Amino acid sequence: MMHSIPRAIAAALLGALAGAACLVVVHAWNPAIIFEMDRALPAFVTGFYPLERNGQETFVWTAERAEVTLAGLDRRVPWTCSVRFRGARAPQDPQPELVLALDGVRAGAWGGTNEFQDAQVTAPATPLKPGLVLTLISTTTFLPGGADPRRLGVQVDRIVCHPASGIVLPPRRALGAAALPAAFLGAAFGLIGMTAGSAIGAAVVMAIGQAFALVSWSALYGPYPSLVVRLAFWIALAIVACVTLLQSARRELLRNTARFAIAFSAGALYLQLLALLNPSKPLVDALFHAHRFEYVLAGRFYFTQLSTSATPFPYAIGLYLFAAPWAFLTGNHVALLRVIVSAAEVMAGALLYVMVVRAWGQRLVGAVAVALFSLVPVSYGIIGNANMTNAFGQAVSIVTIALVTVLAERLRRVGPFVGVVLLATLGLMCHVSTVVLLTSTLLTIAVLFHWFGGQPLRTAARSVLLVAVAACVLSTVIYWGHFGDVYSAQFARMRAPVSTRPAAGGAASGAVSAPATGEPGAPTLGRSTPPLQQRVGQAVAQTVANIGWPVLLLAIVGAWRLKVEGARDRLGLVIGAWGAVCLAFVAFSVLSPGDRTYQQDASEFIGRVEHATMPAAILLAARGAIWGWRGGVALRFASGALLLAAVFTGIRAWIAWLQ
Repeated sequence: MMHSIPRAIAAALLGALAGAACLVVVHAWNPAIIFEMDRALPAFVTGFYPLERNGQETFVWTAERAEVTLAGLDRRVPWTCSVRFRGARAPQDPQPELVLALDGVRAGAWGGTNEFQDAQVTAPATPLKPGLVLTLISTTTFLPGGADPRRLGVQVDRIVCHPASGIVLPPRRALGAAALPAAFLGAAFGLIGMTAGSAIGAAVVMAIGQAFALVSWSALYGPYPSLVVRLAFWIALAIVACVTLLQSARRELLRNTARFAIAFSAGALYLQLLALLNPSKPLVDALFHAHRFEYVLAGRFYFTQLSTSATPFPYAIGLYLFAAPWAFLTGNHVALLRVIVSAAEVMAGALLYVMVVRAWGQRLVGAVAVALFSLVPVSYGIIGNANMTNAFGQAVSIVTIALVTVLAERLRRVGPFVGVVLLATLGLMCHVSTVVLLTSTLLTIAVLFHWFGGQPLRTAARSVLLVAVAACVLSTVIYWGHFGDVYSAQFARMRAPVSTRPAAGGAASGAVSAPATGEPGAPTLGRSTPPLQQRVGQAVAQTVANIGWPVLLLAIVGAWRLKVEGARDRLGLVIGAWGAVCLAFVAFSVLSPGDRTYQQDASEFIGRVEHATMPAAILLAARGAIWGWRGGVALRFASGALLLAAVFTGIRAWIAWLQ
């Protein structure tokens, strides 16, 4: 690695320049600071109460005094700030007056009404004094009454600050925060042996992504830039440590494709976490999971959650158990869980390379599969919506299937068998859908190994079957078996006459011994059943949206090549098992009777099925892409165009996280 030091220094220097330059360009393109009050406000905005909603309208209440502190704002040009507000008072109450101040100096006052209006002020240029503090003062406040102790000032719908003219630069602190991460990552890419051009190119890509993340929601004015620096440092350190440990264990240098798989996975993780930890990212269900994580940390392991039909079911805690040993690192449990889930997802994708190399010996196919794994839209949807237990469970499932594929003939040994059983058990304790999908996949692999595999795989089939059975038994003993009262109540409910069952949204029948989460039932939705043709069309459209049409087209080519070249090796049979499980459950969801309580259940279930089985499409797509790339000019052009389209599909999904 010593001979890579000059390359690493060059990549670090150019990465730092790229980081600062990209931030300058992106900030100049979009310098406006806009808060639409449709999500939690960043840390440098104080004196505002949490978001409230009235129909489609969102707003926040101010306290008597609220401030927007823009440290380091470029004041070489004037800035115009406007606040859209209303007094929102009852007829008998006097309307407040909103006073706006700039850097502590009163700039104007506006009388409130019950209709939104805009209050606008202009901060003059002060080149020698960067930074701006916009203060909102409500001359009168009121108590809403009841148990609400807040003193409310005015309702704010939007705050906007933008330069009146000219080009402005980002804060100096943000420039440093943009340069250092790209330098860290560029150095890491150079140290692991990537070519100088590849290391610099990868650092530039990271610089572009982090520039958009820093500018989004004006995050560069708060503590987020410091988080970006720490995040890049630890990921860069992990890249170098991973390559060093693997090369030491193997006593030989890694292939370029292996380095690419590690670097791409690390870069994907960095960009994912930039978006997930950005203050612009809505919490969705992340706060819910943080609260359940605190349950587990407090020793409450067995609790339930209400389903959409307002009936309790056991809430799996595998993610929380795995995260518990890391809780000492931070008190921000939302961030901790997001980091763990994203890291697990990316590591699962990296194992596709190992699966392909061990089974097919096609390193380039493995590298492309790792890249495609981070570009599939369904992962962005599930992780972005903070379905953390589901996402973590599917990542553990993929790791389990990868080990089954690689260690198929060695599962007769105690060590590999116990390791895979424990991993599968963790997966089964992560989410209810994982129980169904992982168990079904393992059983299907066992059947396909027995029916279509050679003698070694027929022997391995029994071991895979035992893994599935042992994991089910162990997860039941450890967790699922502790909810006898819940199951009894559900069986009693199913046996009860229809007229005696509680309506959706009502209280669940039967008491449960585990503490309920207290979450309200979902709102009642339409119950009409679309015709079969429409349901099929919706499932196809959803599949295209989940996987992406470029990957699906390449997967069709890959499936054809796999059939032509022989699909009865271990990886081919595992792909067949994933595909069979996907088709079976999607077909069940489409063809099932029309008495489902909520129509969105089928769509959500299809998304979870395709998230769990997407490695089949990815592996086939990678095989199809490389076959086309090695063909004639026309095939190479088509393969390259589809791969490029897959990249743009992933980029669009990532950008959606920042909007």
